[in-house]
Amino acid sequence: MKNYNIGSVQINNGFSGQYYLPYSIGTLEAYFLKFSKNAKRYNFATTIYKRLILNECLHKLCKDDVVLFSVYVWNKNISIEIARELKKIDKNKFIVFGGPSAPDNAEKFLRKYDFVDCIVHQEGERTITSVLDNYPNDEWRLVPGISSINSKGDFITNKCLPKMRDITVLPSPYLEGTFDRLMKENPNERWLASWETNRGCPFSCTYCDWGSATASKVSRMDMDKLGKELLWFAKNKVEFIYVCDANFGMLPRDMEISKMAIEMKKKYGYPHVLSVQTTKNARERSYDIQKLLYEGGMHKSVNMAMQSMNLTALKEIKRDNISLNDYKILQKRFISDGIPTYSDLILGLPGDTFESFKDSVNELISIGQHYRVQFNNLSILPNAEMAKEEYIKRNEIITSEIPIVNMHGSLEDEPEDGINESQEMVISTKDMPKDDWIKTRTFATLAEFYYFNKMLQIPILLINKLTKIKFSDIFQHLYSIRDQHNFPIITKINQLFEKHALGISTGENTEFIFSEKWHNIYWPPGEFAMIKLFENKELDKFYNEVNFILNSYVNKSYLTDYIDQAVKYNYLSLRKPFLKKNIIINFDYDIPSDYKKSLLDEEINIKKKKCKYEIQIESEKTRDFLQWAQEVIWYGHRQGDYLYKSLPEQKSKINSN
Repeated sequence: MKNYNIGSVQINNGFSGQYYLPYSIGTLEAYFLKFSKNAKRYNFATTIYKRLILNECLHKLCKDDVVLFSVYVWNKNISIEIARELKKIDKNKFIVFGGPSAPDNAEKFLRKYDFVDCIVHQEGERTITSVLDNYPNDEWRLVPGISSINSKGDFITNKCLPKMRDITVLPSPYLEGTFDRLMKENPNERWLASWETNRGCPFSCTYCDWGSATASKVSRMDMDKLGKELLWFAKNKVEFIYVCDANFGMLPRDMEISKMAIEMKKKYGYPHVLSVQTTKNARERSYDIQKLLYEGGMHKSVNMAMQSMNLTALKEIKRDNISLNDYKILQKRFISDGIPTYSDLILGLPGDTFESFKDSVNELISIGQHYRVQFNNLSILPNAEMAKEEYIKRNEIITSEIPIVNMHGSLEDEPEDGINESQEMVISTKDMPKDDWIKTRTFATLAEFYYFNKMLQIPILLINKLTKIKFSDIFQHLYSIRDQHNFPIITKINQLFEKHALGISTGENTEFIFSEKWHNIYWPPGEFAMIKLFENKELDKFYNEVNFILNSYVNKSYLTDYIDQAVKYNYLSLRKPFLKKNIIINFDYDIPSDYKKSLLDEEINIKKKKCKYEIQIESEKTRDFLQWAQEVIWYGHRQGDYLYKSLPEQKSKINSN
């Protein structure tokens, strides 16, 4: 009996020079070697796990008889091109596509890309094993859970197997030694790991393909195996673990898993981070677990993924079964404990309007989200309900094909072969036409820039507390400034953000702005604007303009001096390069104390009180602008760590004289 060589491709993004071990392919291989009737017939080559130029990929795969592709949005285009060229080299190569971006409705795809022999749907372990056990005989076409086009040109799709209920039988690719050769061949690589503690999702969000792949019920991995895998991560010095569970914290045992990870870090120093997707409900348990992970040093902030605060939008995307009240309670509890959080909002959801999006931003800040709101653009995933023709037609969804780039990703990561990845980004719906989408995208960037990047958080928060003017109204007013003569800096910032949003909508721009000078990476537009203010030495002019704009907008004489000092305090507190000494600032009002009270949602009163504060300059001084851009702007992104701390002068250890 002939032996066959199996090549595999699971290209993942790199983060800070680190790459994920190819978990999906590894799981298939481990399962096949354990349960296949013909395992001895096959020799598995090491998986292509990161982006290489096309010719390198072809060279590595040219001698393989079977090539398995794990396909997702960030590797779909290169996977297609590799498969296309492999088939040109040898028409007898057996090409198999699976993964989240392998379409459930496969006929159109298979006819367009006729070099793909087979598509595997949903869970792949049993299906791939059966396909390979029957290969090369034509019986492989009868295997459940696949689609193909036969020699007569007929499209064939076979009903999927029932979802695996007992996933404890799945062998671990980590413990079975599946990655040993890969790691040995790449000794200088710093690895990241994906980790399944359970499989499944009880929710059915229309924009997500998570639930569609695994149905609704949640199956659990064996706890003993999970403990052994944690030990494997620790001994192999895996710093970052991405937990694949859709709703970590949903199960009572997730607390035990968290404790196991923390203990492993205490004993071995690894892993450094356990990144989890917070459960949508189970408020009390979610709080306890996230608090534990934060205090155990397993993450720096808690993800509060809400996506929208608009009930109409939540209903349209089938997230209306998730409690807004629970979210608000959790947010306030984390604030009271001093645990930083960040929230997600998706821009362009069906049911959302420009006005309702502004309201969502306002509500998130109002309930205590002062660290970060991550504004995500909505993309259509091929197997999500949102990708269905009837859904698109009902909501009048229009998309634009946008290149995929990583926030803070390097240009060096982009391929030299010109094969780039792209996403179908929603830029118009019946509720948010294209012009409104551009306004919404611009508004989101402005909110990020002024508030979450801390450029004006102090005066904006205090104005809100004292006047009850909505945060969204303040952002909208700043957005309205188009006066090149009187406010050239603010006008230029507004034009930058609006032009960038317009470019995204037409497919001309990526989601982020590339700068060769500033670390050769892609910056969020708000961060790019921050850097340009420093680079062009326009910071003083910027704060002079916004001070006048805010005072004119509030239009309350008794607040003029107060706002002046709040703006000044924000300006002086902003982390700048080259500062060497602490800064003493005199106040007629206790602005720093009022700011801290406001962050905790405590009441404040305008009361004149002369006081001095000392702004504490960090001990690690930035040597140049590049270092500052990296260590302050880039690394401070998630927590918005852009302000120096301050203390009352009498409590300072440093003599102001």
